[in-house]
Amino acid sequence: MKDWTTLEPDRVRLLSRHFTPGRGGQKIKHVTIHHMGGVGGLDFCWETWQTREASAHYTVSPTGEIGQAVWDRDTAWANRNLDSNQKTIAIEHSNSGGPEQDWPIGEKTLEEGAHLVAAICKYYKLGRPVSGQNVRFHSIESGGFTECPYHLRPGHKYHDGYIRRAQYWYDQMTSAAIPTKKASAPVSDLTKKYFTDFITGYLGPQFDAIQEIWRQLRGPAGTGWEQLGKNDKGQNLTLVDAVAAIRHDLARIEKKLEER
Repeated sequence: MKDWTTLEPDRVRLLSRHFTPGRGGQKIKHVTIHHMGGVGGLDFCWETWQTREASAHYTVSPTGEIGQAVWDRDTAWANRNLDSNQKTIAIEHSNSGGPEQDWPIGEKTLEEGAHLVAAICKYYKLGRPVSGQNVRFHSIESGGFTECPYHLRPGHKYHDGYIRRAQYWYDQMTSAAIPTKKASAPVSDLTKKYFTDFITGYLGPQFDAIQEIWRQLRGPAGTGWEQLGKNDKGQNLTLVDAVAAIRHDLARIEKKLEER
């Protein structure tokens, strides 16, 4: 994580599908824990969610890298439960092995994931992490539709240690912030992260749209479109070239008609 205080992730790769902009007027109330059912990080999840109608806000890789695929202000399709989705921040944890090893999770992933839970609880004023309250689990939120997050669920081998580490990090982060003087005025919700997220979230799709227009005009890699024909140099025509050629031919036809 680049900044635990502002929730600035190590890397951002936003989805353009399979999430819902905004939170339907709901406020963030809790964090939901997932495991990936695979070994990977942000790119692994991003590729998977291109064809699967699912998503999460954050991913934690085997190396502990924290990625963001959906902005906090938007609703990830994480829990198979609209109300839960609108109120939660969803975190995907990489496994370190597959089903033949019974889906283990590495220490680095567990530690950084727990730290992220603590940071989210602090940032959104959710209170100290408590299992079943402000820290929830995919299997429970989905009504038993899935076993995810498997060993991170209550009663399974990673659960208790993970929650203890989340509480440890929360205590570390909040104890340093205990005021020694008269409390200052409340901090505005218009934080640096809010403006960064807004600018990136607004401009990102605009840049994508501009790039698509540019591609349509010039063709793949700027090499023109084969279906539009070729110029006298044997190069594919771009859309602009093709329009210019049509205009030239029309002018020539008009001139011939006038000469008759």
